[in-house]
Amino acid sequence: MTKKYNLCYDVLTILACLMVVFFHCNSVIYNYSDTISWKISVIERCVVYSAIPIFFMLTGAKLMNYRQRYTTKEYAKKRLLRVGVPYLFWNLFYVVYGIVMPNGTKFSGITDFISKFLNSEFQGRYWFFWPLFMVYLVIPVISLVLQAENHRKYLWYLVYLTFGLCWVANPVMKILGIKPNSYMIVPVCAGFMMYVVFGYLVSTEVWSRKKRFVLYILAFVSGMFAVVYTIHRSGSAGNDMLGILSYEYFPSGLTGAAIFVFLKHLFENSKKLSSLKEDSKAVKLIRNVSGACMGVWLTHSLGILFVEYFFNMGINSYVFRFTYPPVVFLICVVAVLVLKKIPVLKYIV
Repeated sequence: MTKKYNLCYDVLTILACLMVVFFHCNSVIYNYSDTISWKISVIERCVVYSAIPIFFMLTGAKLMNYRQRYTTKEYAKKRLLRVGVPYLFWNLFYVVYGIVMPNGTKFSGITDFISKFLNSEFQGRYWFFWPLFMVYLVIPVISLVLQAENHRKYLWYLVYLTFGLCWVANPVMKILGIKPNSYMIVPVCAGFMMYVVFGYLVSTEVWSRKKRFVLYILAFVSGMFAVVYTIHRSGSAGNDMLGILSYEYFPSGLTGAAIFVFLKHLFENSKKLSSLKEDSKAVKLIRNVSGACMGVWLTHSLGILFVEYFFNMGINSYVFRFTYPPVVFLICVVAVLVLKKIPVLKYIV
């Protein structure tokens, strides 16, 4: 069975990758000040924080049913070449960077090296790949559930259970000053795995307008709550209180789910967007940019340094925070597409 091309997934990939660049250009939020600039940075954070949930939803939508297209051996090989090799190369690049550059991360021995490598200390923004690798390892097992007759009911049960016990109960208890029980998790669907399962389920069904509207309202209300709560608590404490903006709490999860569902149904129901699939040049451009996004993820930190150095713009300025992310994204996309044309180097992006 050949995989049917889905334009929406490529658009979501590009959007989520661009949101990640916006996220990393917003360092203002880490330095609390009772200013409009800082409060705007909170709003921005609450929106772009959903990029990671979207990435994992896309992982579920694309890979949960991989058995219909190829074997588990082929699945493992594809993941290793597509993500594992580039990740290893760029992590080692930052190891060398740390040795050469005065401000780089150093290591004192083999044990320290392994510790810092496993904890993404050579490049902190690579933390994302470890939960991604764990998800890749679990998908071959979870995907077997798809062979069960009522597998959708079982999977939705896991999503609702995880969302209620972990993604809602834990932040609510934190807000109320109650110490949550660290064992109160759903092992089979803990962490980012819930997004993977949710992404698969949503990608393979059609939601009614009423159901979508409820999700959008919940996402908007939870997002507004996160903004108000963060600003209020930060003002009370005199510093930033970003704990509610966890990837495993309902504000970012619901926002990511709303964006995913909205774009999926928009592409399915819009005649203009459907006709876009017939535009071979537009589709080729979108596919190329989407295909470069993994490389952008790996190289955008260098892109940000490049922009900061050559444009000499203060990172707290509105221009830097809202104009430079698309510039960084574009620079990285071009660089990655060039590398993809070069033998051997094409495997590192």
